[in-house]
Amino acid sequence: MNRCKLMNPIGKASIRSHIAILMLGAGTLLVSQSGCRDQTPVASHYEPNYLFAKATEIGLSKEEGELEPTIQDSQNLLVEWFGTMEDPKLPSLLKEDDYSDLISEANLKIAVGTPKEPGIYIQQCVSCHGSSGQGRGTNAASQDPYPRDFRMGIFKFKSSPRTARPVKEDIEKVLRNGLSGSQMPLFNKLSDQEIQALVDYVVFLSLRGEFERRLIQLSATEWEGERLYDPSAEKSVLEGQLSNASDALTEIADRWVRSADAVEDFPRPSFPLVGTETDENKEELISSIEKGKVLFVSEIASCSKCHGVNADGKGNQLPDYDDWTKDWTSKIGIQPTDSQSLLPLMARGGMKPLPLKPRSIIEGHFRGGRTPEDLYRRIRYGIAGSPMPAAAVVESRDEPGLIDEDLWHLVNYVLSIANVPPPPMETKVVSTQ
Repeated sequence: MNRCKLMNPIGKASIRSHIAILMLGAGTLLVSQSGCRDQTPVASHYEPNYLFAKATEIGLSKEEGELEPTIQDSQNLLVEWFGTMEDPKLPSLLKEDDYSDLISEANLKIAVGTPKEPGIYIQQCVSCHGSSGQGRGTNAASQDPYPRDFRMGIFKFKSSPRTARPVKEDIEKVLRNGLSGSQMPLFNKLSDQEIQALVDYVVFLSLRGEFERRLIQLSATEWEGERLYDPSAEKSVLEGQLSNASDALTEIADRWVRSADAVEDFPRPSFPLVGTETDENKEELISSIEKGKVLFVSEIASCSKCHGVNADGKGNQLPDYDDWTKDWTSKIGIQPTDSQSLLPLMARGGMKPLPLKPRSIIEGHFRGGRTPEDLYRRIRYGIAGSPMPAAAVVESRDEPGLIDEDLWHLVNYVLSIANVPPPPMETKVVSTQ
């Protein structure tokens, strides 16, 4: 590393000009003719997380612009360790044996391609998910729900518990199957290598985004008053800065590699599940469905409070928002409906808060999959990033809560009333391999 040359992809004047562009509605700093899926937007760089920096500034009652040096330092370090949009790379830490299976650097190149031959992420994903995985591409504002922002490390549909990171197979499943009832298509015409390249790139953007957020947070709290990253500093000072950053990255990467250990296998119950019944045991299934129906509207399960007594999504709960919205609104003391107070945050990338719509069970749009095991996990773990809570699972009937058998009864009831909707739309992109 050249300690005498400060990499400066973004300076103070540049920060303000970028924010001005965001205020004019150019969101992701992309160039495209119309933002259609079958056209190729061209991203020039990874957009800094101005929104989180501003939310941190407000949440900690800091002076206007106090975190601008932090944005500059974090971007310099991110370029040094993670490369650029056109030439992404892995930090040396992520090339160590403990993390070698997490991301393939070669797959990153496949995902982004080159300026002359854009890769599959640039062709098909950036117009929704954005250059940095910020969920704010050129097509994002017209969607409900908005495309996923990967940078918080939160993924809704996964086999791991609510607070754990997903395993790579979870991301692959979403890519291959799409998300029913949303704008997320299924990618069933890509080669296995292209799918794996997209999986690795999503992990890359998420891990990079978490690291960026962590740098901003630490700089504003524990490292307050210190430079985050200064290549021109004395050797001992620079080594301390890099050591601090490495510790932060290690903590994030460890959460990703530990996710597989958190995945549990749940044995099926002794009674039949919908789709597995026979003439001999169909009465057991009917009994299970009835028990699930009672549980659905009970206080102990409380499903109907959001999803409605008729499972049509028309419950009596007050409007609520996802964690991506709360991160820059209620978490820092601003109500999502307070449009005036949100202006400086929306100028830095926040999109108009959209109240969540509880799922209509009867429509059958189970975005995390519709196998009994898929639904069991949604009920047991809840849905990360959303108000859907984890079930209060207990060991015996003597305790207040739901025993494992109850969760399977709920699964049977849900599957018995749900329609089978048409599959998600297919992407037009065909493998070039």
